[in-house]
Amino acid sequence: MPIFHQLVRRLRGPRCHVTPEQKTWVEGRMLWLREQFGPEPIRRPPLEPTSQLLPRKWDRSPEAGADLLQRLCQFMLVAPARLQLDYYSHHETHDLLRAFAGETNRSGPAGLFIHPKDREKLVIALEESGLVQPANLTATICHELGHVHLLADRRIEHDTADSEPLTDLLTVFFGAGIFTANSAFQFGQWQSHSHQGWRASRQGYLSEELYGYALACYAWYRGESKPGWARHLRANILYYLDDSLHFLSTTHESKIPFNAVGQTAFA
Repeated sequence: MPIFHQLVRRLRGPRCHVTPEQKTWVEGRMLWLREQFGPEPIRRPPLEPTSQLLPRKWDRSPEAGADLLQRLCQFMLVAPARLQLDYYSHHETHDLLRAFAGETNRSGPAGLFIHPKDREKLVIALEESGLVQPANLTATICHELGHVHLLADRRIEHDTADSEPLTDLLTVFFGAGIFTANSAFQFGQWQSHSHQGWRASRQGYLSEELYGYALACYAWYRGESKPGWARHLRANILYYLDDSLHFLSTTHESKIPFNAVGQTAFA
């Protein structure tokens, strides 16, 4: 942690960056997810960029995307046989939706979850441009697989008010939060022959502050006060996670019990 951040923290004391309402929502829904899925998803090692489960090489092909989906089904505890994978370009979205009459959920600009009324298989559709960025594609797929658990398996209704934020929170509970948090808000540089600049992109439904607190609750649940996996987080997310963990360890003001996964605290 930067020395300036340490000094500021000493002066202001523990700080929670989310509102009381947001804090209550995160903790309440994390407890609900534990009731729905038990402790096993949160007990496992989280999905990290260095995880053996992920492919070592990436050629941006549709076949690579299909392989990634298979691997992430294993991590997210979804049977691959339940799914059909499709790709679409941005201008083809409406055609795709017409082809599969049924309930649809969108993950920002990057993916679609479709539950056809007249077909057995669920459809996960990924935007072709997502194949260029495998880390963001991983986040998108994990979010769509969260829809399988929540919507297809009828744990919630399609009109549930917090359906999409809850789906992002599920990815944190299942251990994929490094990817979904890192993809939440990104800056990128662009350059042409005569101009250059920056563009911002947003993916997902939780803010960086909410991801930071959700990841802190995930770590707290696991008995981690200084999680090693945090090194993979982008600086903004790490900042909010670090402050949130300091808040929890200092105040213990949380409905989430420390090390509640039924085993010795993680190193």
